[in-house]
Amino acid sequence: MDQNGFSEDHLDILRELMNIAMGNATASIADLLQAFGKMHIPDIMISDMEGLHGYLHRTVPADQRSYVTKQLFGGTFSGEFLFVISEPSALNLGHHLYDIGTPSQGDILDAVIELTNILSATMISRLTEELNTRVQFFVPSTEVVEGNDLISPEDRLNYHRIIIISTQMEFENQQISGHIFILTKGEMILRLKELIDRKLEELFA
Repeated sequence: MDQNGFSEDHLDILRELMNIAMGNATASIADLLQAFGKMHIPDIMISDMEGLHGYLHRTVPADQRSYVTKQLFGGTFSGEFLFVISEPSALNLGHHLYDIGTPSQGDILDAVIELTNILSATMISRLTEELNTRVQFFVPSTEVVEGNDLISPEDRLNYHRIIIISTQMEFENQQISGHIFILTKGEMILRLKELIDRKLEELFA
């Protein structure tokens, strides 16, 4: 598949920067939850919308009821941060974060949004800091979704080429885990390549 000019060096640098960003995010979430957790090595790929659709179907179980939070970010580099957490994990998150036996729907939504805000701000800010640029975050929105059709028909029409950065957050003892996707499209894929080119020049100067 066409990699939009991305070489293996570009993908290696992006993977390395994401590992740094995920390390920061894991530490921030561990502070929030007062617990030990980990993030898996990220998958990074350039795809079309059918590829994204298939990837989401392989990653998120078809019978899962999920809290799905989407947050746009914009600037020299822009895209969408997507956090997917199953209903049982979201319930455990609300229980653990607020120390209450049966959290209300409002408690769960607040907990999911708080977690997403920390994840997105830490990961994207660190990634863009490493690339010597800045982004602005927009207000996130959360919805409960049945199954794994997470991309709306409208998005399928608007997006053509897309870069997928995916990882899994896991706090095993608290039984809290979720999937993170960073999506960017079109000219932003080329912009990301330019930023990585500058980073490569900086590293090998």
